This record gives sequence, C-alpha cells and structure tokens, in this order.
Amino acid sequence: MTPRPTRRVLLIGWDAADWHLATPLMEAGQMPVLRRLVEYGTSGKISTLQPALSPMLWNSIATGKRADKHGILGFMEPTPDGQGVRPVQSTSRRAKALWNILGQQGLRSSVVNWYASHPAEPIAGTVFTNRLTNNALGPDGDLAPLPVSAVHPPGLRDTAEDLRVHPGEITLKQLLNFFDRRHLPDPQDPRFASLARTLAQCATTHNAATWLAARDDWDLLAVYYDAIDHIGHGFIEYHPPAMAHVSAEDAAVWGEVVTGMYRFHDMMLGTLLDLAGPDTTVLLLSDHGFYSDHLRPEVLEHFRDPAKKFGPEMNPVSWHRPHGMFVAAGKAIKHDELIHGASLLDIAPTVLALLGQPVPGDMDGRALTHLFVEPAAPERIASYEPPHPHDGVHRDVPAEESDPFAAQEALRQLAELGYVELPADGDAAKSVAQVDRDRRHNLAHVHLTAGRMAEGLELLKGLLAETENPDLRCQIALCLASAGRDAEAEEMLAGVPPDTMASPLPRLTLGQVRLAQGRLDEALALLEPLGQEEFPLSHLHNALGQVYARRGMLSEAEAAFRRALERDDDNALAHDHLGTILRRTGRYEEAVHEHMRSVALQHARPNAHANLGIALARTGQFDWAIRAFELAVELAPNYLFAHRSLMHLYRRVKGDDAKARLHFERAAALRRQQAEATRSAAPDAPNS
Repeated sequence: MTPRPTRRVLLIGWDAADWHLATPLMEAGQMPVLRRLVEYGTSGKISTLQPALSPMLWNSIATGKRADKHGILGFMEPTPDGQGVRPVQSTSRRAKALWNILGQQGLRSSVVNWYASHPAEPIAGTVFTNRLTNNALGPDGDLAPLPVSAVHPPGLRDTAEDLRVHPGEITLKQLLNFFDRRHLPDPQDPRFASLARTLAQCATTHNAATWLAARDDWDLLAVYYDAIDHIGHGFIEYHPPAMAHVSAEDAAVWGEVVTGMYRFHDMMLGTLLDLAGPDTTVLLLSDHGFYSDHLRPEVLEHFRDPAKKFGPEMNPVSWHRPHGMFVAAGKAIKHDELIHGASLLDIAPTVLALLGQPVPGDMDGRALTHLFVEPAAPERIASYEPPHPHDGVHRDVPAEESDPFAAQEALRQLAELGYVELPADGDAAKSVAQVDRDRRHNLAHVHLTAGRMAEGLELLKGLLAETENPDLRCQIALCLASAGRDAEAEEMLAGVPPDTMASPLPRLTLGQVRLAQGRLDEALALLEPLGQEEFPLSHLHNALGQVYARRGMLSEAEAAFRRALERDDDNALAHDHLGTILRRTGRYEEAVHEHMRSVALQHARPNAHANLGIALARTGQFDWAIRAFELAVELAPNYLFAHRSLMHLYRRVKGDDAKARLHFERAAALRRQQAEATRSAAPDAPNS
C-alpha cells in the first residue's frame, strides 16, 4: 500500500510569475509570505513546455501529459458545428485531470478558474470554472449572469454569483498600493480600466478560493490566478528600468504596477495558507516566467498606443521566460532546500504521490518524491484513462447552449493580450481555418520538443503546402538539417525570398542550418556579422560558439558561450556547451559546475547528463559519473554512447562484470540497428 505523506494538497497557479521579480521583493520584505514558504519548503525553477501557451501548459500541469495527449492545443477551438470558434473547453480535453483521477479513487477536489475547465465536470467535489471570472457586462451594466454549467454542483450557482466582483467596484482609492502616490493615474485612462478589470477578475478568483479553502471537504484544492500574466503583458514595459520607448511620465505613473501585483498575490497567499491549515502541503508554481529585464522584446512603433498595443505581429509568447517558479512546503516536504530539473509534467504525478495514489505509466512526468521528508517510491499502474463511473469526465454531452456575453468577452480579452485575432465580421470560415492552422502548428511544436521529429515535420510541411510562409520554411529547414537531411534543407531554404533572408532572424536560422550541415565557413560568415549588430538573442552566441568549437577555436568558443550567458543565464544549452569547452581545456571542476547548471535548468536532455558524466569521470567522481550516464539512459534508452560509457565504468572502475555485460549487449544491439535508424531516432553524441 502506498503511504500518504500528507492529508491534503493546495495547488496554486500564478500564471507567468518569475523569480527575477519575486526574489528582490522577498529580499526587501515586500513578499513575506512567499519568503516564509520558501524557507520552510523546497523551491527552484521549473521548466515550461513548448509552445508556452497557457491553456496547453495548465492542462499539462493538471494531467501530467503533453498537449498531444490531452488535446488542448491553444486558446481557441472550432465550435461543435464547425461554423465558428470559441475558447477551449473541458469537453475537448482527452486526458483525465487530477480531479477526475482523485474522484474515481474516492477523494474529493475543489477547482477554481482552471484553464479549459468550463463547462464544469460533475466530479466528486466542487468546480468554479474559468467562466466565473468573466466580467462581461449585460445591457443593464451588471455582470452578465453565469450559466448553470459554470458551477458544479449546480446548486452553488447563487453562491458563485455572490463571489463575483464587478470592475466598477475597483476604484483608484483601492489601487493606491499599485502606484507611487506622487504620480497617480487618470482614472479615465484606458490602462487604468484594464488594471481594474484584471483586479476584479483576480478578486473573484480569490473569493472563490477562500470560500472553498474554509471548507473541510477537499483532498485537493486547485486554484489558478492569471493576473500576473495579464499585468505583465499590459505593464511590464513600464517596469524599472522602463523600456526605451516609454516616456518619463508613463514610467513614473505605471512603473510600480507589476510589483504591486506581486505584493497583492503575496497577501492573497497568506490568506489561503491560513485557511488551508498546517496539515496541508502547498505546491505553488507558474507555467513560465516573464521577461522583465534586458531580454524584453522590442515593442514595435505601431503597438505603442495603449489602446491597440498588441496584435498578430507582437507575439505575446516572446515575453515568456522558459523557466517559472516552483515552491513546495508542508510537513511532508524538506525545509529550505533547492530543487533542480523540475518540469510542469512532474506536478500531477507528485500530487498523486503526496495523496498516496499510484502514479500511472502513461503520464509524461515523474513524481518528485526526492523532495519529501520520507521519500518512497510510489506504486505504479499503467493508466487511469479507462472510463470510471466516478471520474466526472464529460461523455456524450450535447454542445453547450450559446453564452454570447461570455464568449464575446473571452475573445476580447484574448485579443487584447495578443493571443488571438478577433474574427472578421461575417467571415466565420476564415476564423475556423486560422484556429485549425494554429492548433496544428502548436501540435507540431509539441512533437518536435518531445523528440518526435517525423511527426512534427509532417505537420509543418502540411501547413506550408497550404500557405507559403518564409518563417515556416526556415523552421523546417533547421529541423531537416539537424536530422542530417541536407539536400531537403537546401531545397526548403531556396524558397525563401531574398529580401526576407536579408533580415536578422532568417540569417540566424540559415547560419544554424549551415552549422548543422558542417559548412562552418559559411555559418561563420552569416553569424559573425549578427554579433557585430548586437543581435539580442542568446541563441546567436550559442550558434557562434558551436562553430568556433568545431573549428578548434576554443577561446573564441568560450567567449561566445559566456556572452550567451551574459544575455540569459537560464540558457541551458550555453551552460552545457561552455562545460564542454572547459573540459576540453582541462578545467574539469569548472566543467562539472556548468554541466550541472545545464541539467538543473533542463533535466530532460540526455546529452547534458552524458556530458556531465564525462566531466565527473575526469575528476574521479566515478559513482556520480555512473549516475549521470544512467540518467541519460533513463531519458533515452537507445543512447549508444551512454551504454558504452557505462560498460567501461562498470568494468574498469567498479569491477561489476554483470552490469558491464548488460550495457555491452545493449550497445552491441544498438550498433546493429544503426544502419537502419535515422539520426532523429536517438540523441546525438555529447558535444565535441
């Protein structure tokens, strides 16, 4: 029987929360609750998934599965009749969420505002869907009534209505803590209205969360706050130091809004913790970070009007840092420790392990049991997916009745943030087609980042066949070149117009293609001028460093990787490549440090673990080297180099002939298969 380390779990989502903003506030005493949680728990960075779109990410958090399994592939989806589009809904999720699983296991859940939770599922417990926070106004100026399907059980609908906050209730007096009182905003400014609307939604979420937390009938309370992300997209350009295009007046008025929202979340966190009680284990996380420093993308001139700042050319995902925040605390969790290598996919299996439930093999993540005070391997089962009478999953339900106020408001808010385009009047077919393309493009990214190159390329080529797109051509070419399919990559690039290829990003892509093809002189000719132009992406310096390394220019390579890390210290690839250069120049201890930084940032890269294993072996830390190679094999069972390394270490260092033979036989079998396998079937060898 699996032990149950905790009585219950409070799962708190802060969309887009970032340590780069939270840590200075904690150190200044302005987020005391979060600081106390960190000191009495385990914390660190958590890796996002690609593409970093909230509906996909929060459903991966809830299911432990990538989007190709759970089926939520963006913000929008076609309506059931195929005649229009709507925000993604719970009826489209193809994998069970934690609350479905716990219900069939006899446990109760409460869910607040989770992405794609509407219509409410009839689970064992309570659901206030993400429709609760919709603050669309009806003809009378009041909040449009909630549909019955926004709440489970339906008898709580009146309670839910009472918990909602009207944007008109948010006044300047209530928002003074978001501003420098010497520079207050004009309440008629549209930015103030946007802030008030976001605060009303956030307060509604918190009202529902505290109402449920005060009850004692839940094993899991999952609550999702999206205000930090919304405020980031609306106000991060004013955050000190304000971006170059921001006027001094705007910087003075709006510069404290982002940190004000963090402080507000800290106060809400304190209330939730008090209500949940000391027997509750708390997991607080964000789905990704948010750039607030020199890595903020440039805001183009025609998007600087606050009334129309975002649009299709201003990609909101470009603001998302690939690592978010993670904190776990409670009696079952180790105190004041750091966690490394955590992924969004690890949250669902960890919640199951905390509540003493088996972890299924078809989840893509792992239970983070090493952060438990008493670590124990959880029981394993194949899957929870077969239908169960108490899972609460929607099955064979008719299409939901239309809710025009809510649908219109949801689309407006997504368009305001830049995530979708508003459908053209009378052009529903165009909107459906665009949503279908977006979903397939997102699915292609899921396949590519999961190592399924063939599936991803097939989708991308299908999209290109429908509509010519130079950026898509560059992306496909880079994938083909990395798979060793040079001729196809060349053919793909030949279709990119010369004027497009002259711009920086396609030149970077072409340089990376030439690098993958081994055409190093051409790669250098493309990439070095970009470095002189102060190209802002750290990927450029990564690519330059790899060219230098392959040409034996080790000092230049080291400088390039260090420049990449100056721009973005969370660049896991740059840490890994820098470690390789340090190893090649005999600085083995420094190499170990850099490779460890890399695997801490991105645990699921087998090459990085193998590079760490090499460096550890060079320092004589053979037991740790074996563990690093074993992790590489766990992540990639067909990794030939790792099996050969383990064979040598077990034979020559440990004298364990049985384990050495096991890896020898596996390596021999893989060598026999190499003639038939493509390069994409297994990871490349470690960095040279």
